[in-house]
Amino acid sequence: MTEETTLDQEVFVQPDNPLPDFTFDQLPEHLRKRVEELGWKDPMPVQRKGIPYLRERRDLTVQARTGSGKTGAYLLPILEHVKPKNAWCQALILVPTRELARQVSEVLNQLTKGTDIRYATVYGGVGYGQQIKDLKAGAHVVVGTPGRVIDHIFKGTFAVQKVEFLVLDEADEMLSMGFYPSMRKLRRQLPEKRSTFLFSATIPYHVDQVAHEFLNSHDVLSLSKGNQSVTTLEHRYYMVPPLQKDKMLLRLIEMENPTSSIIFCNTKRNVEYLVEVLNNHSIPAQHITGDLPQKKRERAMDKLRSGELRILVATDVAARGIDISDLSHVILYDIPEHTEVYVHRSGRTARAGNTGIAITLCETIEEKKLLAIAKQYNFPIEKRELPTEEEVSSRIAERLIVTLEDDMNELSIMERDRVKTFLPLVDQLAKDEDSRLLLARLLDRAYLQDLHTAPVQMEVRPEKEAAPKKEQQKKPRRGRRKPRQKKQD
Repeated sequence: MTEETTLDQEVFVQPDNPLPDFTFDQLPEHLRKRVEELGWKDPMPVQRKGIPYLRERRDLTVQARTGSGKTGAYLLPILEHVKPKNAWCQALILVPTRELARQVSEVLNQLTKGTDIRYATVYGGVGYGQQIKDLKAGAHVVVGTPGRVIDHIFKGTFAVQKVEFLVLDEADEMLSMGFYPSMRKLRRQLPEKRSTFLFSATIPYHVDQVAHEFLNSHDVLSLSKGNQSVTTLEHRYYMVPPLQKDKMLLRLIEMENPTSSIIFCNTKRNVEYLVEVLNNHSIPAQHITGDLPQKKRERAMDKLRSGELRILVATDVAARGIDISDLSHVILYDIPEHTEVYVHRSGRTARAGNTGIAITLCETIEEKKLLAIAKQYNFPIEKRELPTEEEVSSRIAERLIVTLEDDMNELSIMERDRVKTFLPLVDQLAKDEDSRLLLARLLDRAYLQDLHTAPVQMEVRPEKEAAPKKEQQKKPRRGRRKPRQKKQD
């Protein structure tokens, strides 16, 4: 990989022997007109650097955030290649949420005006009627969430045997939403010969594993702003009212749904308090403090590594020596008293070449100190708005739909028939407020069960070892395979 700094201080990590930059002048006339109508004057960095690889149909992993122009980065080269005369799906775009599916489809609608290119948008939590109609009309491009896409495939309403382009948009969010089982099933249905593009704001261990599963190439394009080299750690902070700090922490945890995380506090008292708060809200968490026996400390860390536990709450003293390479989040409940401690805390994630997220809960009087730390150690830190209760509820609902639809897809015909026997009871319970609470409780139990369940284990990709020739002759059934066929579930 090579690194390049442009005049506007954007730092790129890109494949060796990088391709020349892309300009809108290289597009066909009809796409140029659509781009002009959208007001896109010049390609954004991710478009300028990424589109050349996508136009050549080279598999690529792109680290890019929302708002970076990534939607245009993959739609433009895809629409160049789509052949309207072929009435089947040629490009499949997977997204984590119905909201993003609608946003991508809006851009797709604008870019395909005046053409014969058809598209369909499919996601869970709504009826199948219009989706089936759009798919049967011969959609050339399909945008959807993995769970509903695999559902259509199993129902026989969507065929993916001729897909030429696969896009995994916001892959980190897809994993956070619980889509990995559906993604794995979908991979088995896709043709081996295809071009695959993965976009993700962060590339932690689990996203990197998905890239290895779906892509033939290890080429990565990444960019960031500022004079610093490309960072593998995303720093964020949220302004929180002092008396609502614990409540806001709960909101962020439910929104982020970390696969593995450490919450840092300055005092043992806060550690013990937070563990109690989390457990009382049915979020499994354990504490490690300086006076905790070594065996118990190691047992807690082993649980975090294995996925049996997702959250540890710790003081700085207790966290010394912690080495968990695929930690997804570090949350600073308290801003450290000494500036160097921030680096030690946040450095617990984004190890071994992975990326991670460091979140700080900041009170008004602490913001100046936090920004001074960022300036001293020369890293970018983003101020974000706290998610609203409505946004958290919507995210939980989408994750729950993913879990339930995935569970339904696993049922046999007889099991589905048994489920249908409860439909009259559902209709009965949905009639009044008290009865609806019973349905809500069932959903709550399903959600809590999902919180307590370890994340689905990713495929392990050990280093390949050359087998002796004699061993290969003894096992003729293990002949040469294409790269993707070596993957196992």
